[in-house]
Amino acid sequence: MIQHIRFAFIASLIISSISVAQEPREVFEVNIEASVDDVWAAFTTTKGLKSWVAPLADIDFKVGGKWRANYNKDGKLGDATTIENTILSFDPKRMLSLKATGFPDGFQFKDAAKETWSVFYFTPVSEMKTKITVVGLGYNDTEQSKKMRAFFETANKYSMDQLRAALEK
Repeated sequence: MIQHIRFAFIASLIISSISVAQEPREVFEVNIEASVDDVWAAFTTTKGLKSWVAPLADIDFKVGGKWRANYNKDGKLGDATTIENTILSFDPKRMLSLKATGFPDGFQFKDAAKETWSVFYFTPVSEMKTKITVVGLGYNDTEQSKKMRAFFETANKYSMDQLRAALEK
């Protein structure tokens, strides 16, 4: 009997520590009227990124490679207004994960952003329709993290609208 009580207690500790360890997620989904091949190219090639992310963009597509973007058309990649993401992993035409590792001057969420990463899932709905699920992970209860999460709720929608405009021509 004591063994059963000990086991139940240990099991409840494990389960409660698992539930505490789960991080809040920011999930955004969108359907794009484009093939998974076209969506994948938009995320993983320099030409693709320039079509919807920013006027200045490039990518070194490999694990550990950089995805850089600069919204300042008069700037240049690598200057103080460049955003840099590092590719954490990918499963071709299915999943891409990124971590922001370089922030433009004045970005107000730098500390919170250092704790987060994003995973993009690409699911073919039909030959010419792809569902993209964006999952933001690593958010916490700090004020900066909460504000950044709210910021990216709007930013993700804007980005996917830009992607839709580029691919649904």
